[in-house]
Amino acid sequence: MISHSEILGIIYVIIFISGILGNSLLLYLYSINFSSDDRRRSFKLIVIHLAFANTMMLLFRGIPKVIEIWGWKNFLNDIGCKLITYLQRVSRGLSLCSTSLLSVFQVTSISPRSPRWAELKARSPKCVLPCCFFCWILNLLIDVFVPLYVTGPNNSTNKGRRDLGYCFIDNYAMSPLKVNIWKSLYDGLFLIIMACSSVYMVAFLYRHREQVEYIYKTSLLPKVSSEIRATKAILLLMSTFFCFNTISGPFILYVQHFNGSSYWADHVTLFMSISFQSISPFVMINSDTQIHKSCLVI
Repeated sequence: MISHSEILGIIYVIIFISGILGNSLLLYLYSINFSSDDRRRSFKLIVIHLAFANTMMLLFRGIPKVIEIWGWKNFLNDIGCKLITYLQRVSRGLSLCSTSLLSVFQVTSISPRSPRWAELKARSPKCVLPCCFFCWILNLLIDVFVPLYVTGPNNSTNKGRRDLGYCFIDNYAMSPLKVNIWKSLYDGLFLIIMACSSVYMVAFLYRHREQVEYIYKTSLLPKVSSEIRATKAILLLMSTFFCFNTISGPFILYVQHFNGSSYWADHVTLFMSISFQSISPFVMINSDTQIHKSCLVI
């Protein structure tokens, strides 16, 4: 008879392997034939950055939990716990930042060819690489306090510590309320950026549909441009991100309220935290016609 832990372990292994394979494939497909026009190359760079951040998240979040579920306890020391938890937070922030950057870049790509947007459209490809570096610096600094309240199993004899399965969070080292407020403000800023970008892209798609409505009235099938497909894919990507984060939010508060003693809520939170990283590469691969053509050539 298979136990609940073994079932969870199998589920996490499937999510982890599919996510690693998907992001690795996306990295490979967007790395080949990288030299093209500036706007397309900048788009590829953001997607590569997002795929790399998602791979980091799956590695640093998925592997320790899978090892812990399959029965290997206390496999990290104090330094290992601090480093792994820090890299988990940094990679999550990079994924959030990259998704926001992708949405803003797509907004500039589909913006009208008016003088007001012309200068922004011309400069946006040149700003992508500095923005990626800024994402790294920002997330490396904003989570620098994480090692202060994370300890290893050998240092977890005192009360007031929340069990993560392979590490512990010291609730006395730093107020969980202050940490949650700080991270909520940080996440909220990027979520607002994605929400505004989503509204603009939805309005753009609605206007585009009205413009080609007469084609739909005939028996002919209109040819969908690459920009329209990319816009729909990014909208789906952001909708997926919003969905998983909205669902996981109440469970995170529930786990913190019960000091990590809720077994099922902890696993729901983990499942939601790595599902976006596993699904997003397949959304991008499915939407990109140039990837399909390159696969046919290969």
